[in-house]
Amino acid sequence: MILTFCICSTLAYASNKIIEDETVISGLVTDVEGEPLAGVNIRVDGKVIGTATRPDGTFSLTVQQDPPLTLIVSIVGFRSQRIEITNSMVDDLEIALEEETISGGDLVVSASRVEESILKSPVSIEKMDVLDIQTAASPSFYDAIANLQGVDFSSQSLTFKSINTRGFGANGNTRFVQLIDGIDNQAPGLNFSVGNIVGISEIDLESAELIPGSASALYGPNALNGILLMNSKSPFEYQGVSFNIKQGVNQIDSEIEDPSLYQSYDFRYANAVNNKFAYKVTGSYLRAQDFVGQDYRDQSGIVERGDYERGDRRVFNGVNIYGDDILNLGSIADGLIAGGGAQGAQTAAIRSLIPDGPRGNFSAPGFRESEFVDNTTESLKLGTALHYRINDEYEILGQYNIGYGSTVYTANDRFVLDDFNIWTAKLELRNENFFLRAYTTQEDAGDSYAANTVATRVNQISYITPYFQTFAGARTQGATIEEAHAAADNAATASQQQYLPGTPAFDRAVDSLRSLSIADGGARFVEKSDLYHVEGMYNFSEIIDPETVELVAGGNYRIYDLNSEGTLFAYEDVNNEEEFDINEWGAYVQASKSFLDDQLNLQGSVRYDKNEYFDGQFSPRVSALFTIADQHNIRASYQTGFRIPTTQDQFINLDVVSRLLIGSNQTLVDRYRFETNTVYTAQSVDDAQQIANSGGSAADARAALEAVEFEEFETEKVQTYELGYKSMLFDRLMVDAYYYYSSYTDFIAEIQFVQGVPNGLAEDPGAFDSDSDAGKDAIINGGVVTQEYGFDVNADGTVNSHGWGVNLDLSLPKGFVVGGNVSYNKLLDQDDLIDQGFRASYNTPEWRYNVRFENREVVDNLGFGLTYRWQDAFFWESSFGAAVVPAYGTLDGQISYKLNDYNTILKLGGSNLLNERYTTSFGNPKMGAIYYFSVTFDQFLN
Repeated sequence: MILTFCICSTLAYASNKIIEDETVISGLVTDVEGEPLAGVNIRVDGKVIGTATRPDGTFSLTVQQDPPLTLIVSIVGFRSQRIEITNSMVDDLEIALEEETISGGDLVVSASRVEESILKSPVSIEKMDVLDIQTAASPSFYDAIANLQGVDFSSQSLTFKSINTRGFGANGNTRFVQLIDGIDNQAPGLNFSVGNIVGISEIDLESAELIPGSASALYGPNALNGILLMNSKSPFEYQGVSFNIKQGVNQIDSEIEDPSLYQSYDFRYANAVNNKFAYKVTGSYLRAQDFVGQDYRDQSGIVERGDYERGDRRVFNGVNIYGDDILNLGSIADGLIAGGGAQGAQTAAIRSLIPDGPRGNFSAPGFRESEFVDNTTESLKLGTALHYRINDEYEILGQYNIGYGSTVYTANDRFVLDDFNIWTAKLELRNENFFLRAYTTQEDAGDSYAANTVATRVNQISYITPYFQTFAGARTQGATIEEAHAAADNAATASQQQYLPGTPAFDRAVDSLRSLSIADGGARFVEKSDLYHVEGMYNFSEIIDPETVELVAGGNYRIYDLNSEGTLFAYEDVNNEEEFDINEWGAYVQASKSFLDDQLNLQGSVRYDKNEYFDGQFSPRVSALFTIADQHNIRASYQTGFRIPTTQDQFINLDVVSRLLIGSNQTLVDRYRFETNTVYTAQSVDDAQQIANSGGSAADARAALEAVEFEEFETEKVQTYELGYKSMLFDRLMVDAYYYYSSYTDFIAEIQFVQGVPNGLAEDPGAFDSDSDAGKDAIINGGVVTQEYGFDVNADGTVNSHGWGVNLDLSLPKGFVVGGNVSYNKLLDQDDLIDQGFRASYNTPEWRYNVRFENREVVDNLGFGLTYRWQDAFFWESSFGAAVVPAYGTLDGQISYKLNDYNTILKLGGSNLLNERYTTSFGNPKMGAIYYFSVTFDQFLN
């Protein structure tokens, strides 16, 4: 309420103010050698008014204010200057900017929501600017983020890469937040940040600021392990035409694909009219043959010991082979019996001949990802923005972005995103001291489907059904179990030949399954969820002197409107097929105070957030920055963060073949009768079945069962202590080091459990009593139909991790720069999670480092850059599977040549130059080399 009053009062004052004062300024901006600089940003301190230099370096600016005033003159790659204007008419101002090879003078906003030097940020922060993006060797700016200190990537395809810092990495990481111009870059229903599939156009990106570790105190829920803020270019500050054409090749020496064309195109046009109205349009398109999953090891046991070929094995579950999940004849028989009818009665009559346990296990020969998944990746991004300066102090803007993409990502399955699209629309009012913005994100999964689900349901027709029928028939004719398996495999294999990839029958079956939703027995998932968000921030510097205390306050309100037509989320109202809505809000305040002639800066903030399904949550942060001799900056902080369970954590209802994923909201716990029809952990059911099948007593088998007790589902929380040091030494060596210690509570992890469902899912079990000896025996011995579930819970106790990192950048003579960083991360309580039956899922290498060597102009107009990345082997575990990810190193490089007369840069480069294939996470593709040539034109290129 206070925030709204302050904003409205200030705006009303501005709109009614009669402006009579005026200062007119014109001049020229050059480098130290007198060469004009185009596109230099010149703005008035404390106002939104500003301009940019023309191609000849000249500029003119009229300010509705009497002198004195201060101009801030800046452009990436040069040291910024502050120019005091004391006359009302200045027509001969000459400004010479000095080149800067290491950006020690960068300003950042994200760390404290106020502008400050990156050297004096109270928390760890990394930044990529326009020049970093322009000179990166990686095919895209998003790939180059992997070079920042402490950043880990999970690459699921060329355009789907999940970022993480400080542990607990994941595909579609929900502990790390990404914002584009303040808009949350997550798909509201699918939960992943859309990254570079349908994100920001590279040619429109001004900067990317990354905060590793918790940022909830200022940015709210889910910024548990970090936040990435991507900022686009203002049409006032970056004008003219620019475009980029990139042509390349990948799939060199591929085992499954011929060398393929990699192509991307970017376009941007921006124009400012009378320094009052400005607009821009942007577009980009990418197309390539993507890398695919090629891990064919058997994961029915320990993956590292798994064979690559099925051979004559009855059970074989390849990692990137789909449709080969392990099935059990006894479980199939129980399902048929529960279905009733003639088939159920016939099966019941021979049930004693059909084995349970390992003797009843089998799997269908599956299909490799490369055999039926289209690996063509495409991305189309379009955007426009309109900016209007109401006066020198206030600006209003409208922004619209839409993206279409086709790619593959990994979750519980390999999901194929086909014609996936998201659009966002934003309206924002702002000045130097506040902003008020509202935006919406609208998602449509298009024709997306689950690869393993498709393959499994094709095999249901072609292999599984004839296998069971032949096995049952052989047993009634007196065959042994092994003889019946052999006969069943021969018959099913013959049947499957009609449905192999490439055959008309396979194509028809896949087309049919892709057109039918998962809820109706197909493989297509519908996802059209929406997000609506309003937020504002106010800096009280015009009311309270910042020398006394700098006070900032803000708040937000958000609505999730879930809509998957029952394919992904449970219905709230089953009869009317209406899904859940989620409402949440938050507010924060931050105070900063400097002492000892600005040598000591203390900052404290606290935020409160409330989600309608969870208790309110406070997130405090306290930091101190001590500056010695104006260059040694020592920081210390205590930060807290939390993660509200995702929309899927709360309300998912999805069959992923191996189990049914159910959200942890109490409504669904009640609907599926988990507390009244006792469920048992899947591991304990397996243990009990092994005891029974090996001749153990029924009592011993029952004793092995472990019932699941349900407690209130809570938000995941973290407390982090951090020490850091940052300095620019000798005006040429940038040093940044940190150590952190984090403690997680109410850690969210998935468990699997089994329930007896004699009358179907969510139905009253009738006389069946899962707590009785008879009920337990039925679950163990197949006497009742069972269902396995995946379900998220909070772990007990505290999970601790720690780590450190060091970054060094050294400017050498003649423009050479050498730099690098190393980071270490360690989970300290992995055994505690495992003892509770959870996957640790830390999914982070202990050691990783980057080394770079570059020169933007080694000779006239010719530059180069080399970056080498290496990371240690580590254990990856997720709902998709678990295995060791081998260590790898990869080299990126580029050489560039600037055609000054044509405002153009030519670049020849490549990622993974040595084409040493690697994977970043289990089940994901082997990433190979991309070699490219690009042409970049910028009307205001210096």
